[in-house]
This record gives sequence, structure tokens and C-alpha cells, in this order.
Amino acid sequence: MSIASARLALLLLALALAAAAAVVLRGALPGTRQRRLAARLAGVAGGRASGAAGGRTAAAARLRRRPARRRAEGADGRAARIAALFGHVPERRHQYPAPPWLIVAIAGGAALLLGAYAATAFGPPGWIAAPAAWIGGTRGVFGFVHRRRAEAMYAQLPDALAMVVRSVRAGIPVSEALRTVAREAPEPTGAEFRRLADQLAIGVALDGALRDLARRSGLPEYGFFKVALTLQGSAGGNLTETLENLADVVRKRVATRARGIALAAQARASAYVLAAVPAITGLALAAINPGYVAMLYDDPRGQAILALALLSLLTGLGTMRVIIRRSLA
Repeated sequence: MSIASARLALLLLALALAAAAAVVLRGALPGTRQRRLAARLAGVAGGRASGAAGGRTAAAARLRRRPARRRAEGADGRAARIAALFGHVPERRHQYPAPPWLIVAIAGGAALLLGAYAATAFGPPGWIAAPAAWIGGTRGVFGFVHRRRAEAMYAQLPDALAMVVRSVRAGIPVSEALRTVAREAPEPTGAEFRRLADQLAIGVALDGALRDLARRSGLPEYGFFKVALTLQGSAGGNLTETLENLADVVRKRVATRARGIALAAQARASAYVLAAVPAITGLALAAINPGYVAMLYDDPRGQAILALALLSLLTGLGTMRVIIRRSLA
């Protein structure tokens, strides 16, 4: 691979990295969509006022504004699709340890280094590994954050439901029972219920606030919780019995999952040992006979063999992890 082609590939990848990070940042900024929605609502309200004053002129103005609204909605849709490609969920941006654009940029830099190494081993086609590693690494980071928070909320859900049941039985309204959970529940359940209580305090309907909570959690059990409260508010019924049954089911599932994790400990230990053996062997060979291992770095054929070995190792680890995770789902 010539120096000119390498520089061109680096430039193109850097431009793609900057563009995607900007798009994800634009879609993840809090208030961007709200401002756009407020602008559209103001336009519609202005159109109605002018319609009351003048009819045909307002209708023509609304027709002229329609392509702009479609373009804005199309931009929102494209930003949402790109964010979904990288695994970013705008509703969960408060859960991330860093701004989403920074996570995307760091993953892009790591993918760029990986692509450069693959290009030295396999030539220009090796740059194909860069975008795949970029998207896969970003999705892995976001997925890890989502999964860890969801597992914590899932384990804390039975206790939160028990708080609601005890409060309702004591004669406390449902909205106050939810605020009790927000005050007493540990993190991250307490933080999510505080957001729920804040939404109720500013006038958001209970159905909509619970729907947002279920979407942020990503757990179907929170969807069941929403349905139970919504049906009780509209049709009546024994809310405490319904929530007790839901808490009992979730508690049994948590116990079953914990038992499955304990039973899968041997499989996880085997995966860790299999992953550590090649690294330990390589370090031992490098200490005993450095020249024997140097061919993996100096010779292009050795670099290709090392890259394929790393790829096969990561593929095996990922396969075992997926198998274990799905068996515990």
C-alpha cells in the first residue's frame, strides 16, 4: 500500500468519523427536538391566527411551511437511524458515563488504529475492519451500559413494587406511592422514579410518564407495571393484588436467573482460561526466545497470522458469551 493511498484512507475515515459524531451529537443534544417541535407548534399556531384573520393567505402559508416540516422530520428520522446504528438511545443519554459523541469519537479513534494495523497486514482491504470495529465497539459500549443498568433495575423492581403495594394499602394515593419509591429506592431505580415523579409534578399524564419510564428501562416488566396502573386508573380493580402478583413473578425470575448464573460459573471460567492461554503462551515465548516471536511483527505473513488469530479468539469469546447470556435470559 502506497503512502498516498494510506493518507487518503485516513482522511476519508477521519471525515466519516467527524460527520457521524456530529450527527449523533445533534440527535443526542437535550432540547434539540423540543426546540424544533416548539417551532413547528408556533408555526401552526401562527397559521391558525392568520387563518382567522385572513383564510386563503393562511392556507397558502401552511402549504409553504409543509415541505420545511417534512425536511425537519426527515432529518430527525435520519439522525435517529444513525444513532440506532451506533446503539445510542436518546432517551437514555443520562445513563452514559460520558457524552454520546465522545464515546463515538473514542471508538472511532480505536477503530482507526485497528484499521491501520489491518491495512499493514492485509493491504488496502484491511481498512474494511475499521468501520466494522467502529460500529461494533460503539454498540458494545452503549449495550454494556444499557444492560448493566437494566439488570440492576430488574433486581430492584420487586422491592419497588412492594413499596407501592404497602403505600396503597395504607391509603396513600398512587402518585404519592410513586414519590415514596423515588425517595426510598436505591439507584438506579430511585433516579428513574424521581424522573417519573418530576413529570407528574409538572402535569404530565400518568400514562405518558409510565410509558417513558418503560422505554428508558428497556424492561417488559415495567410495561406490565404501566398497564396495571393505567387499567386501574381507567377501569378500577384491585391494584394491590395485581402488583403483588407481578412482584412475585419478578422475584422468582430474579432468583432463577441468579441460580443460572451460579450454574454457568464453570462455563465462564473456562472461557476466561481459554482467552488467557494464548496471551500467556505468547508472553512466555517472547521472554524465552524473542527472535522466534519477532516474526509475528516483522514479517507481513506473521502479521496476517497474528491478526487472524486475534480475530478467531475474539469470535470464540463472543460466541461463548452470547451462548451463556441467552441461556440465562
